[in-house]
Amino acid sequence: MDSAQLLLLEQAQSALEAGNFAAAIDAFTIVRDAFPTESSLGVMVANVYRLAGDVLGVRRALLHTYTHATWADAATALSLGAALLDAGAAAEAAACFARVVELRPHDPAGLAALAGAMRTMGQPDAAWPFVHRALTIAPQHAAFLLTAAQVRHDLADLPGALQWLDRADAVRPQHAPTHLQRAYTTLLGGASANGWALFESRALPTPQTSAMPWHGQPLDGASVLVTAEQGVGDQFQFARFIPLLAERGAARAVVECHADAVSLFRTNGFDAVARGTAVSTDWHVPMLSLPHRLALDDAVLGAGVPYFHAPHHDISSSHNARNNVPRIGLVWAGNPAFAGRLTRDLEVAQLPALLRDRRLHWISLQQGPAGDVAFPDLERSPAVADWSATATLLASLDGVVTTDTGVAHLAGAMGLRTWVLLQAVPDWRWGLHGTSTPWYPTVRLVRQATPGNWSSVVTALLADPEFTNGRRQ
Repeated sequence: MDSAQLLLLEQAQSALEAGNFAAAIDAFTIVRDAFPTESSLGVMVANVYRLAGDVLGVRRALLHTYTHATWADAATALSLGAALLDAGAAAEAAACFARVVELRPHDPAGLAALAGAMRTMGQPDAAWPFVHRALTIAPQHAAFLLTAAQVRHDLADLPGALQWLDRADAVRPQHAPTHLQRAYTTLLGGASANGWALFESRALPTPQTSAMPWHGQPLDGASVLVTAEQGVGDQFQFARFIPLLAERGAARAVVECHADAVSLFRTNGFDAVARGTAVSTDWHVPMLSLPHRLALDDAVLGAGVPYFHAPHHDISSSHNARNNVPRIGLVWAGNPAFAGRLTRDLEVAQLPALLRDRRLHWISLQQGPAGDVAFPDLERSPAVADWSATATLLASLDGVVTTDTGVAHLAGAMGLRTWVLLQAVPDWRWGLHGTSTPWYPTVRLVRQATPGNWSSVVTALLADPEFTNGRRQ
């Protein structure tokens, strides 16, 4: 490394310490490109993107390193694979871990890591032999036991998953991620008091407030800050529980939600502010903690749907605009920064078979780069500014077809006819079996017949007479 490159590294470090992430990325990238086979430089670039909060930038930087750097030794392959997996590049992570297993066939860390990557890719059948081998070598390793439980969960073996979690708990008691996995496995079987209690093991939001955390105490005219957390769909799903705070005596409930959802919440009667807004209240509670702290057990209040409505929209003016052919909105991909997209997103290769049905007029609701896919039988909807605009667009349709996204939860909360396309073992809130969900009475679930089999989902959807022949109810 010459003096100019050393100077660039110093400048990059200084920019990083000053919080100038853009300058630090530029300088580190120049040095990395000068030494493309040096993986540590690529990881430096990725770490700056991470500090800047750019998840997709982290992924791009690590994929560049994966493509150009040498990771022939096991230690480098293992660390690069771990970074790639954390960044949502599971296939490349699996290749790194496979190299570790090739070099160290009896190293349980490499075996378990490869199992974790294959599970993330939606291949639990292929993952199981590797984690089983790891546990044969290290039977009391808590992290490997947790991986085994997660793989059994994704194989729809819920009793088996719970047994592996019992073993993990015995080795490492009071481990929050293990308890959270137990919550997912329990809730996949249905809402319950035990599941909600275990769900408290997740990382809880800590709003900037002097209010006390609320755990179900009498409210007696007090005010409560309800903090949205996780994805945008979660806030639409759990908003149904907020009115119960008034029934428990709250004089005011303030919803701290995603900024682009504030308008929609306010339109629907909620006292809402954007996340990070300073609000003075007596108590605060995470939104996803409401079922537990309200002691609701298995009550998910599906009878209260709809509880979201489009602002100022006349439904009668917008339906069946094309020769009485039902107008169906379509979403096939979720947030690209979310690692779970690998198993949740509908394969683009399946779209032509879906769009070929002439009994329907398809309208793309897909936002972002994923929506740039062009098909002659798919009308592109205009870009929407926020979730109020999305709600108005949804209300103008005769039905919605979507994967597990925020649109699925908003459409369900609005009481719209919706078909949600699901992986074989979906997120806990959709349950493991059946075509209906107690959360949303107007939502129909269409599940993969086998893991990764999206063609079976398209076939089942198009064979559903309620879908192809139905009209707005």
